Amino acid sequence: MAQFLLIFTLLLPHFCTSQAPVTSPCEQHFSYVHEGNDYYGQIKLDRLERGRTEIKVAFSQRDSLTSNYYGRIKPYPDGPLQINRVPALFRVHFPNPRKPPKLTKLSINGNVLCSGSGYSAPSSWFELTYTVNANGGNSQPPATEPAPSYPPPPPSTRPSTTYTTYYTSAPAQRPASTQTPNATPAPTIFSNIFLSERFQQNTTVTCGTEGNVVRPFLHGGKELVRGQFPWMAAVYRKETVHSLSYICGGSLLSQRSVVSAAHCFQNLPATQVALFLGRTNLESFSEDGFVTRDVERLIIHPDYNSLPDADIAVMRMAAIGSFTDFIRPICLWTETTQVSRVVGLSGTVAGWGSNENGQLVSPIAKRAEVKIVSEVDCIRSSAVFSKLVTSRTFCAGNRDGVGPCMGDSGSGLVLQRNNRWMLRGIVSFGQTNRGQCNLYEYVVYVDVAQHLNWLEDNM
Repeated sequence: MAQFLLIFTLLLPHFCTSQAPVTSPCEQHFSYVHEGNDYYGQIKLDRLERGRTEIKVAFSQRDSLTSNYYGRIKPYPDGPLQINRVPALFRVHFPNPRKPPKLTKLSINGNVLCSGSGYSAPSSWFELTYTVNANGGNSQPPATEPAPSYPPPPPSTRPSTTYTTYYTSAPAQRPASTQTPNATPAPTIFSNIFLSERFQQNTTVTCGTEGNVVRPFLHGGKELVRGQFPWMAAVYRKETVHSLSYICGGSLLSQRSVVSAAHCFQNLPATQVALFLGRTNLESFSEDGFVTRDVERLIIHPDYNSLPDADIAVMRMAAIGSFTDFIRPICLWTETTQVSRVVGLSGTVAGWGSNENGQLVSPIAKRAEVKIVSEVDCIRSSAVFSKLVTSRTFCAGNRDGVGPCMGDSGSGLVLQRNNRWMLRGIVSFGQTNRGQCNLYEYVVYVDVAQHLNWLEDNM
């Protein structure tokens, strides 16, 4: 996990010709078009090959990603994507259509078609991904035992778009999609949603304990194996009725509740949030015993004001029937709540955030050991922290390039006390440098120990 997450979109018919504020490094594949006062991006492919096609576009922009909408990708013209249309066109809708971002990379199935330089600091970056399976059928293997609360998606003619920023992806409100009948078999969304709820009954699990798993040697000791950290939850946003996008991490507190960071849910209602429990590899369809739940109630801390101080939220869901080796709750902190008593200790933080290989979502959960530092040391390290660090937060990190990154918001920092893991912090804020997470600086965590009364009242 030093090692973490990102975003992507497209075009139109009758457009005016106007010089865009930025230029494309590859006009033959990506161009800027102007309509009225707005700019759009256009992706032009000679054709769509049969099979799975994944388009990724990365952008750089001068200002911060502060909106709760990061654009989207749509086939052009509107309607079901026709795989035999030549050329294949897509429209990219930008977060701010009057200030189009600079294209830094366009790739198809991992092959880079073109790349360009981003803006120098200060700047921000984002990436959008559009994936279709142009076989005319569902690319997914059958689910073994669908979870009752969120069925696996049927074939769809709509693309899947994923969003992410550092450290979270802010929610984008989506209109209900409509599907137009078409005689030609339509491409389908490729989405990793397979649900299974096969349990081994266990009602005597102690919080903060790991499952009975074989622990193979893993290079660097960073990848998790199933059964390690069984309280980890993957938080998804419902893009449409048929597709989900990973946004944040979370920690299971009880049979009915998961805790995460409040900033993951800005303008996002509970009805658009889904939880996956018992997952380790988000891309594996063979993992058995994981569970999916709709969020029935989303409770944001009343003191939350976009700063780390109270950046905490609880999600309530239908109760899990029983705990297993892969699904177990984390313990809340039971020792002294004074931060000074944990300064100098190393905690463990784990998540699916973007990784050192450039993947926006790390398929297999990773863990990192990070040292908790004093408030004085944190503030001295960077002027940024003077407005972020309070009596209800703490800083941790090794400043060696390893730690939580984009997509790890909401993930828990845990310490092992008397052979049990206890939740002490929640990933809230980290710095970036040239569009990459800067783990040579500390990361700010919400101090869960300072919010115990509120948590106990709402879990």
